[in-house]
Amino acid sequence: MINSKIFITLIFFLFIYSNVFAQTSKKIVVEDIDKPKLQKLIKDRKGKILFLNIWASWCAPCKKEFPDLVKLAEKYKKSKVEIVGLSVDDREDLNSAVIPFLQQNNVNFKIYLQNFKNIEELIEFFPQWQGAIPLTVIFDAKGNQKKFIVGMRDFTFFDNAIQEVLKPSK
Repeated sequence: MINSKIFITLIFFLFIYSNVFAQTSKKIVVEDIDKPKLQKLIKDRKGKILFLNIWASWCAPCKKEFPDLVKLAEKYKKSKVEIVGLSVDDREDLNSAVIPFLQQNNVNFKIYLQNFKNIEELIEFFPQWQGAIPLTVIFDAKGNQKKFIVGMRDFTFFDNAIQEVLKPSK
């Protein structure tokens, strides 16, 4: 026979555990994005600048900078900045690699999976890009490209770049 105090304690811990688990396993939605959708994302800014980070779950520098992107998204969540990630992972890796990576990193911003005809079409979308990732492109509130950053950076670098784009032009 189980002691009632032990039973109540056990129920209490199960309740706490289930709440913690429910909070940490939120449903992550990754939408496809093709050339027309990316063009629309860039042009339809609704007064916000766009911070677009192109990455992959298999890319070591991308994985290393990702926590700083989460930190940026937290800082700018109620601002005139939209943080967006665009994964170049293969579709078949979405459930086995991409979503687990996003869950592990507590992603707090919109993520897309590239759905261009081929990767070359995505690379050609940005004429100065050679295809290296991570790539971060920052657009102003009118959809004009303002920053083109190839390679891994940190929170401070990105924050400064965002602040430069947010400054009113003279």
